[in-house]
Amino acid sequence: MLITVTDSAAEKLGALVLEHGLEGDKGLRLFARGGGCGCSGPSFGMTIGAADETDQVLHIAGIRFIVDAESSESLEGATVDYIDDVMRSGFTIEAPNAVASGGGCGCGRA
Repeated sequence: MLITVTDSAAEKLGALVLEHGLEGDKGLRLFARGGGCGCSGPSFGMTIGAADETDQVLHIAGIRFIVDAESSESLEGATVDYIDDVMRSGFTIEAPNAVASGGGCGCGRA
């Protein structure tokens, strides 16, 4: 599985790992979940969690990432970045291989 972590995200995530003392089977869990409507595709998130035997564990930029089997296809080729500008700050996950749910838009927007 290929996931890219930008330098700015690696710096912020490294500080987060130190702050929370992630040890043993714990790491930063990346996940995909269904979008807001049928056309939006999945949304992505990150949390601290423990790995289990069905998870894929990646070590990137000195950080342990955990991805569950259901999220791995959507997260293949994803980039984790940290944005800090006037309008917003925080982590972003861009995943070019994630596809919309299909079947048209059910939320009333074309």
